[in-house]
Amino acid sequence: MRFKLKRFSRYFDRLAEIWSTNRVIQTLESIRSVIWHSFLMTLSLAIIGCFFAAGTVSGYFAKVVHNQALPSYDTMQQKISNYSESSIAYFAGNIPIGKLNSDLVRTKTDLQDISPNLIHAVIATEDELFYQHHGVVPRAVIRASTEELLNQPQVTGGSSITQQLVKNQMLTNEVSIDRKFKEILLALRLEKFFSKDEILNAYLNMAPFGRDASGKNIAGVAAASEGIFNVKADRLNIPQAAFVAGLPKNPFTYSPFLNQGGLKKDLSAGINRAHTVLRRMHSEGYIDSKQLKSALAYDYRKHFAQPAKSVYTDYPYLSKEVEHRAAVILAKKSAQQQGYSGSTLYQDYLNYERITYEKNHVTGYTRLSLQEIAKKDGLDYETVENHYKLFTEMLDNAGKQLGNGGFRISTTINKPIYDGMQAIARGYSRYGPEKYARKPNGEIITVRNAKTGKDEKVTDPMQVGSIMIDNKTGKIISFVGGRDFGTSQYNFATSVTRQNGSTMKPLLVYAPAMEMGLIQPGSVVADLPYRRTINGKIYAPTDYGSTSTSSVFHGFETARKALAASHNVPAVSVFTRLSKATDKAPDFLKKMGVTSLVGTDGHNVSAALGGITRGLTVEENTNAYTTFANNGQFIDAYMIDKITDASGKVIYQHESKPVRVFSEQTNYLMLDMMRDVFKYGTGARMPGGLEFTADWAGKTGTSQNWRDSWLVASNPNITLGVWNGYAHNQQLNRYTYSDQTRSLFTGFANSAYHVDPDLMAPKEKFSQPGGVVRATACGLTGQKPTGLCQAAGFVTTDLMNKKYLPAEDVEPLIPANAPQPKPDEQQEGKEEGQKQEEKDQKETNPEKGNVFRIKPEIMSDRFPYTDLKSANPKLLGKIRP
Repeated sequence: MRFKLKRFSRYFDRLAEIWSTNRVIQTLESIRSVIWHSFLMTLSLAIIGCFFAAGTVSGYFAKVVHNQALPSYDTMQQKISNYSESSIAYFAGNIPIGKLNSDLVRTKTDLQDISPNLIHAVIATEDELFYQHHGVVPRAVIRASTEELLNQPQVTGGSSITQQLVKNQMLTNEVSIDRKFKEILLALRLEKFFSKDEILNAYLNMAPFGRDASGKNIAGVAAASEGIFNVKADRLNIPQAAFVAGLPKNPFTYSPFLNQGGLKKDLSAGINRAHTVLRRMHSEGYIDSKQLKSALAYDYRKHFAQPAKSVYTDYPYLSKEVEHRAAVILAKKSAQQQGYSGSTLYQDYLNYERITYEKNHVTGYTRLSLQEIAKKDGLDYETVENHYKLFTEMLDNAGKQLGNGGFRISTTINKPIYDGMQAIARGYSRYGPEKYARKPNGEIITVRNAKTGKDEKVTDPMQVGSIMIDNKTGKIISFVGGRDFGTSQYNFATSVTRQNGSTMKPLLVYAPAMEMGLIQPGSVVADLPYRRTINGKIYAPTDYGSTSTSSVFHGFETARKALAASHNVPAVSVFTRLSKATDKAPDFLKKMGVTSLVGTDGHNVSAALGGITRGLTVEENTNAYTTFANNGQFIDAYMIDKITDASGKVIYQHESKPVRVFSEQTNYLMLDMMRDVFKYGTGARMPGGLEFTADWAGKTGTSQNWRDSWLVASNPNITLGVWNGYAHNQQLNRYTYSDQTRSLFTGFANSAYHVDPDLMAPKEKFSQPGGVVRATACGLTGQKPTGLCQAAGFVTTDLMNKKYLPAEDVEPLIPANAPQPKPDEQQEGKEEGQKQEEKDQKETNPEKGNVFRIKPEIMSDRFPYTDLKSANPKLLGKIRP
């Protein structure tokens, strides 16, 4: 046994000797030793490097963190919820009009109003450990980095939902390691202060989702659900939720819609992405195999939304008007917040526009500088210009705010009445013929066709503008901006100014003259030749029906009859007297909300007939008439009732500020005179076209050469104004224009009556205030009747302001055969003339049909520039020149 062990030992000794002396084995041993030591050295260096790198990164991270100010809870709350949201306008009664124009459509929603299918799809795809981590998932970052390095498709993101929220809402778009570190830090801090549901809710409202069926950019799951599948966010099924959840990764690639709206031909990118999301939902346990199989077979093409009509399609005039008015309101608020007076800045904005218009268009102003025009208008040009620039910038910013500020804008517009009026305007079949648009010199306007390169004539269809205003509140109930927004985007109700013809007479002539005691409804006025020289030219107005060879007049008549029949010369004559009594006549218009006056508008004698430079908008003209329907108080019309911000805070609430323009007595007298317009005057046929009755008062109007036709009328509840004409100021058919305007007026009124009978047909009438009585007076003087006044037929009985009741015996006439004193003897012989007058009165028998002359002083005071000598004697009655 010992021998065997010895032999075995020798064998190993021999093997060891060979191992130690063999060169091959020694070489292999050396290689192994080198490799092993190299490995140990490399491993040591790697470990040291990792620690060094980790230390460096940690140090750098610490440095970045040290320099990063930690935001407070309020700051983070504001930032994560500060995403753009589409503003929405509403009809009266909180009926949606639609989202206002914006580059991005977004509607904020709450987590409880989002389908669990969508929540599961988003978490499975974007952050499967959302409810476990504290803001950052290192494993996810490593996985995403590996997938990107190996060029593999990224099934899920590397950033958590919290990080994505931070990245989009709290940091800039800078790409750097600093930004990534800040993102991690802020994500951890966000998780500390906010619940998972709050973070998820903010993310789902923030995330981009490509385009909707109309091609508009969308963000937030509410807009995505409705814009892509036309369903509410809480109604999304599993395959729909998967499609929506997959979009944020690459919204425009995966979107099924083209940027101009409509479906793409190739939908594979979005559908494949949705299938990937579905598989992730299955692997995370949100759906079972049966649901997965069913969802993968879903036919998306059949369920995508169709392009929807936008607010600009359904309500183009209204949406533009709401945007403009809301922008002005927001700009005024911005001015206030910056320490300015919003009203002052806006007024100077309008002032600047006025003086630039005067510079370019008003005779006598074109040769002046803007500074000189401003001084002439009582303005400081530098201040006005500076305020104009400031407000222009504020207005631009306000427009941008409206696009994405999430405002809720409540209007006064009654939807059923508005829709009915639009239908009447579109469906009316008796508009005048379409014409070619012409320049003021008569040249036809042409435009170059971009496709054919040829010049084409511009067509000019007859247009309509109308507005309905609540008398007591100033609410704009409805309006008609035009026949078709597609052919003309001018708003003929609120923006386009036109001469208002005879509808100016109550506003600038008769009511102001009665307010100043110059006339009463029974005052005698002269519809006779009127001639005066103005700026070297003869001004000689005539009545409707006159031609270049014959002039139409109607003789002496009461102011009441002159207004009802819309005779022009009496209005000019009364306005001449008014202008002599005061230089403030235009102030009456300004008190009634007229802002479009330029130059000498309102002072020029032709203004009595609506002859002002720019004219008035339908809104201005109609709004002014509401003064008469509101006891002489003007309340400015408004369309925006309330604006709330995205948080629901009311930032604007309209408040009316009544302005007293006329006394209640003057106002009622004017109303009563305008009633006659619809009893026997130029509007007598209007009530017959209505399907209801009401106490109407108003006026018709036609501008020079039949270019504009008007009808404005009030009942105790509302005032409705209608205008007809052509955009390029072409002539209407003189034989049919009034019928067209009247038919449209009654069409609008009847349509509104079908919606709200109580509004359109109030049982009450305009009530007569105290201080108005029926009295008899000499119509030539407004004083007590005299024998000669009675004999000449000028004694009238009518309503009067008690303040101006006859109190004196003033004889305005003398017998025609009485000697007339020379001008230089008139003053000297006053006493003697008075005696002669008394003697004449005694000797003259009124019953014998004598003829008379109007005393010179009465003639110059009551009938300035009236030329009795050129009048047809038949129109003078018992009066002789």
